[in-house]
Amino acid sequence: MTDCPRNVAPSYHDLYITTAGIPRTRLSGLPYGLEVLCNRVCGWRLYRWHDRGGEPDLLAGEYDGEWLVLDVNGTVIVDSRGRDHD
Repeated sequence: MTDCPRNVAPSYHDLYITTAGIPRTRLSGLPYGLEVLCNRVCGWRLYRWHDRGGEPDLLAGEYDGEWLVLDVNGTVIVDSRGRDHD
């Protein structure tokens, strides 16, 4: 898969995730059950849902959990390396 042309809006296929435990990888190339969320309270977060149900595990976040880097075809959305995390 090649990067998205400039005249086409990016999709989740163009989102790359990097954490302490995940080398830079397209979201579409990672296992099912991962969810990227963003809101005003917590900022960006990466969760892993389980087949057995229940609450998801927080894998990484902008302000809590392990550090998180998100980019869309090289344009960084968030990079929380170096921030204090809970």
